[in-house]
Amino acid sequence: MNWKRLFATHILERGYDYYLENTVENIDISEDIIRADVIGSEDYEVEISVNNGEVTDMYCSCPYALDGKNCKHMAAVLYEWSEDAEEEESANVVREDLFQPAYTINAYKKKVSAVEELVSGAEEKVVRSFLVTVLAEDEKLLLRFHNTINKQVTREDIDNYIRQVDIIADRYLGRNRFISYYEADGFISELEEIIDEDVHRMIDNDNYLSAFEVMNYIFVLIGDVDMDDSYGGTGMLADRIYQLWLELLVKVSAEEKKKMFDWFTSHLDGSVIDYLEEYIEQIIMGEFDEKEYEQEKLDFIQKMIARSECKDSDWSRDYAVGKWAVRYLELLKVQNASEKQIKEICKKYWNNSTVRRYYIDICMKNKEYDHVLQVLDECMLLDKQYRGLISEYSEKKKEIYLFQGNKSAYIEQLWQLVLEHEAGDLDLYRELKKQYTEDEWVIKREEIFKKLPAYAHVERLYKEEKLYDRLLTFVLNSPGLYILQEYEKVLKKEYPEQILGKYKDEVNKMAMHTSDRKHYAHLVSLLRKMQQMKGGVKLVEQIVSEWKLKYKNRPAMMDELRKL
Repeated sequence: MNWKRLFATHILERGYDYYLENTVENIDISEDIIRADVIGSEDYEVEISVNNGEVTDMYCSCPYALDGKNCKHMAAVLYEWSEDAEEEESANVVREDLFQPAYTINAYKKKVSAVEELVSGAEEKVVRSFLVTVLAEDEKLLLRFHNTINKQVTREDIDNYIRQVDIIADRYLGRNRFISYYEADGFISELEEIIDEDVHRMIDNDNYLSAFEVMNYIFVLIGDVDMDDSYGGTGMLADRIYQLWLELLVKVSAEEKKKMFDWFTSHLDGSVIDYLEEYIEQIIMGEFDEKEYEQEKLDFIQKMIARSECKDSDWSRDYAVGKWAVRYLELLKVQNASEKQIKEICKKYWNNSTVRRYYIDICMKNKEYDHVLQVLDECMLLDKQYRGLISEYSEKKKEIYLFQGNKSAYIEQLWQLVLEHEAGDLDLYRELKKQYTEDEWVIKREEIFKKLPAYAHVERLYKEEKLYDRLLTFVLNSPGLYILQEYEKVLKKEYPEQILGKYKDEVNKMAMHTSDRKHYAHLVSLLRKMQQMKGGVKLVEQIVSEWKLKYKNRPAMMDELRKL
């Protein structure tokens, strides 16, 4: 049952991860066929043929496998089938341990033991000769061996590691200078290997700045390469490097730590792609708490604010200025700046909504409610084009009126929220309802229904009020199945005929268009759902009969209909 040889090492690793995450479902094992679904960002069907315990053929519906390659989903199913990634035939334990990937501590120990046995049985001259040949042909292994024997890393060693990273990138980028989705996993895995094997060894040997330089080069590189990173490898590798940065900051000397600080602050200048800059920002703001960095961090943040103010895009400029200004204010607070000083800085950046909201929070903590109400009115004028901010300000005003016991202003603000700023919000609707008697509310809710804008989800309010006749009308007039399926549970008992009729109309529209087997299987699943409703069996029989005549030239559709 040595099926693992059918997969590349990094594919096996990903498959094993999938197996451990219990993504393999609906596994069905017969004498010669294994079928299963692998659940991830998308669901894929896997089918594997076996003969006497040996894999003879494999199929998966994922794009990688359709290109003729053995994928991680196949590996995950085979691990599930085996139930134990380390299961081996007892007669071949030593040999099998030699050539199988070791994903667990026990498997690794077995492999080391098997290798030791193999090496100990060879002549020393043969081992030395073999080692020399291998190292001469593989610079990456040569560097690793050199790094193992010579614990001090030289400038030349660092340059050689950087060259190895470039070689890996060039190999995967190819002529098109682009790494496809199918190659991205392998690219990230090779860089991870350098981190795991070489950078970790540098750290273990106290070569902290050397390790820092190599991992930083990789960090910048993964943001620069043009790659389809749909599976998120860049983020996973960046997370790893971030954790190593944290580890180094605890170990390095004060002088080394200052060099690290200088690197971080110098690489928020656009040299690192924007989505990776967040890792550096977290390091700068979350670490370097020593007093000697206080002024340096303040000066750095002021530079970042000035740089942000030069951005061309209004949105980018406002976001960046707000982010850095608030960080400046937070740092001042940590350094025990006076509240007066904090508020003066807020006024300096008053045109920025993030800063104004920060100022409002300060005043709210001080219970300066009347002043906050004035500020909120000003903010609503300054930010009138931003619906989300207006809603936030309106919510804050409602909260203040409640604190002050100003019930009339509180209710008036609730009405504005329900009808304008958060139109149709169910929680606000319920909050408003509590302000009236039952008789009063019957009148008030009708006022709400009339005044709600078209985009508000009035159907949610119909359900809340158990106005099922209105909800039914809304559902029947809504295109497609989304609204129907959201509310069918509360409607089908009282209005089964109408719900079935809506289903009939929609499935007939869906059936008009020729499509693939997956679409037809979805139609059949909808028909099954219809069968479970009152009167549904007869209606489905009628629909199927019509389709068999009308669409008889669609073999895939006919095949799926037979499964009913």
